[in-house]
Amino acid sequence: MESYHEMAAVGVMVVSGTTYFLLKKKHKTGSLFFKALATFMPALLLLRSYPSVGAGEIPEMEFLCTLTAVFLYMAADVLLECRFIAGVVCFDMGHIFMAAGLLQYASASPVWCLVWAVLFLAAACAALHRYFHRLRAKKLLYPGAAYVTVLSVMASFAVAGGLNSGETSGLIPALGGVCFVVSDILLAVNRIGRKRSKARGAAVLILYYLSVYLLAMRVWN
Repeated sequence: MESYHEMAAVGVMVVSGTTYFLLKKKHKTGSLFFKALATFMPALLLLRSYPSVGAGEIPEMEFLCTLTAVFLYMAADVLLECRFIAGVVCFDMGHIFMAAGLLQYASASPVWCLVWAVLFLAAACAALHRYFHRLRAKKLLYPGAAYVTVLSVMASFAVAGGLNSGETSGLIPALGGVCFVVSDILLAVNRIGRKRSKARGAAVLILYYLSVYLLAMRVWN
C-alpha cells in the first residue's frame, strides 16, 4: 500500500512538473499552481507518515524540520517567479530547516561535513565564476554567495550523514543533496547566461523535484 501511494505521488509530481514546464511561458501565473503542487507531493507523503511519529518510529524533530523545509520550498517555488530575492531567502530558510532535520537523521563527522561543503562550494565557483561580474553589477554577488554557502552546508549534511549511516538507505539523502546542488548550479547558469536552454531548464526541474523527494523520503523510508 505504501508503495502504491509513493508511485501515485511520483506520478502527480511528473505530470504537474511537466505541465508547469509546458505552460510557464504562455500562462506564467496559472502554471505556478502546478509547480507548487509537484513540490507538495513529498510533503503529503510526510504527513501520511505522521502516525509513525506518534509511535516513536520517526523522531519528531526530524519530521517537523523536514516537513517545514518542504513547505518552504513550495512557497519559494512561487516567490522565485514573482519576487526573486524573496524566493531565494525562502529557499535559504528551507535549507536551514532541512539541515536541522538532517542533523537528527545521522551523526556525521564535522570534518567530513566541512570537506563536502567545500567541494560543493568549489564546484559552484568553478561553474559560475565567469558570471561573477554580472552578479556584481546587479548587486547579487554577495546574496548569491550566501545562498550557495547555505545550500552547500545543507547538502554536506545530507551526503556526510547519509554515508555515515552505514545503511544502503543512506544513499537516498546523499543523492538528494547532490541533486539539489547540481540543480541550482544549472539554474544559475540558465538565468545568468546569455542564452537560456530548454534542455537545461528541464534538467533543473527534474533534479530539483528529485532532490526534494529524496531528502524527504529518508524520513518515511
